[in-house]
Amino acid sequence: MPRSGVGVFGRTAAPVLEIKPDSPFVVFYGEPSEAQNAELTGKLVLTNPESMSVRSIRMALTGVRKVSWHTTNTVTPQPIMQKQHFLLENLNLFPVDGNKNKPHKINAGVHEWEFKFKMPSHLDESVEGLPTNWIVYNLKATVDKGYMSKPLTASSHIRVIRTLGRDMMETVPMEQINEDIWASKLAYKITVPQKNYIVGTSITADFVLIPLRKGVEIANIKIELIESRQLFCDYAGRRISHQTDVQVAVKDENMPENSEHVVPNGVEEADQLFDECHRFSMTLDLPKSLKKCRQSVDTDSIRISHKLRLYVNLHNPEGHTSQLLVKNHVHLFISPNLPPREDQSVEVDHNLLSQQAIRDEVHQNAPPTYGLHQLDELYNDIDPSGFMTPGGHASLGNSGANTPFYTHSRSGSVEDLASMDAVAGGPSSTVLHNRLQNLNVNQNNRITRLAPTRHHSSGGSTPHSVLDEPSHPPPSNYYNPDGVFDMEALARTPSYNTAVRTPTRTPISEDLPTYEIATSRPSSPSRTPHSGGTTPSPARSLDTLREETQRNTEINSQRQSPRTSNDGR
Repeated sequence: MPRSGVGVFGRTAAPVLEIKPDSPFVVFYGEPSEAQNAELTGKLVLTNPESMSVRSIRMALTGVRKVSWHTTNTVTPQPIMQKQHFLLENLNLFPVDGNKNKPHKINAGVHEWEFKFKMPSHLDESVEGLPTNWIVYNLKATVDKGYMSKPLTASSHIRVIRTLGRDMMETVPMEQINEDIWASKLAYKITVPQKNYIVGTSITADFVLIPLRKGVEIANIKIELIESRQLFCDYAGRRISHQTDVQVAVKDENMPENSEHVVPNGVEEADQLFDECHRFSMTLDLPKSLKKCRQSVDTDSIRISHKLRLYVNLHNPEGHTSQLLVKNHVHLFISPNLPPREDQSVEVDHNLLSQQAIRDEVHQNAPPTYGLHQLDELYNDIDPSGFMTPGGHASLGNSGANTPFYTHSRSGSVEDLASMDAVAGGPSSTVLHNRLQNLNVNQNNRITRLAPTRHHSSGGSTPHSVLDEPSHPPPSNYYNPDGVFDMEALARTPSYNTAVRTPTRTPISEDLPTYEIATSRPSSPSRTPHSGGTTPSPARSLDTLREETQRNTEINSQRQSPRTSNDGR
């Protein structure tokens, strides 16, 4: 057996250089204005059976476009051709410092270098399949072994795909409906379910045809796809263009026999509904090769668009044939799930398309339409006691214990929701008055429940709490001798051990001061404004606010006193 690295006839095996991109496709989602930048990544693998001297190893990403045609508006057709390298990016892989003057020795074995090229979103997508007009991208790697040695090279074809935007893929397909009465002979409704189609799939059109004149018969139906190509080039100091239309797919057949929905002869009362029309569908299969049909492209040099034409032939009683023509614009795109192969053919996997459609339906972010969910009811035939979070006593065991600050949360079950029916039906002063009064009583009860148990010498009498004392009394270092919170102690960051030992529900969060206590405490110390400044003192602003609040409280108490006495009677 030959030794490792030695050929069958005793020659040393030549080194092998391979480009292995992570993906041969660079996908942009949406137009250049909405698409995100992408990256082309991969590995360069060098397999050398024996050690070799290398000056440098580098890679290059190139983009080339070519446009050519022959003029038709001159006596002698003139060739027009323009070829341009619009992208060239170089990447030095070895040596890292970029020193190419001296050779470097590489030991025998397999060596790998990772590469990465940034792909801006405004790059033109690849256009392939046309013999003389194209936009292609290629990766080329070069191993420079010195002046007297032939360089080692490798290349790889990269395809840039611009598909639909993610928001467009998640929305409802844009169907195209053509409905009208043609020449008082035929009422038609031709529907193309969507506008965007994947290259290599099929287009289905739904027909509803109603003859309006006696003796008019519907003959064959024809569907064709026209590819319009526009080429642009700079020639003799001006920009010229060329356009051609090519038929890339066609289907011509008679109307299906079972499409007629009319009342049979001799039947006066039909059990089922007959609308005197012809209903059927026709499917046009798209070519499964980019050599026959390209995707829709919009670049500065090449523009490709597609039109779907539908013909309906009619046999008139006079003996002649008339034709109805309906045109629709369709957009063909290359799907990342069904990318073309190196021979530019597309193999359509219907199972993969079905799975992708189901996946898009499940992950669809668009809200449901009103027509599908206008009669939905919330918690129909279900006890909602366990779904209110936080709820009353029924939901306390489920979610109340896990709800932070449960005693401070508003309960959804204590609201008087039944009285909202009257408010929804129309404004009622009685209902509004009762709800405001109940709200005032609930707020007073809540303030009483949450009042702290400490006594304060300033500010008159303080209501006592009806709740039990907290299990964790507040630390003494939180207050100063005057009973006011020590802000420096509260703002100080505790150590890790202190934070771990501290309970999740701190006493400060559960024992909040009441409105009377908060307004009776002394104001914050005055701050001296900067020289020349006109900013008012914080203490002065708080005093003004306290006076206004106390005055408003007294006015509200006087207004509520007569109403309270009347309610007592």
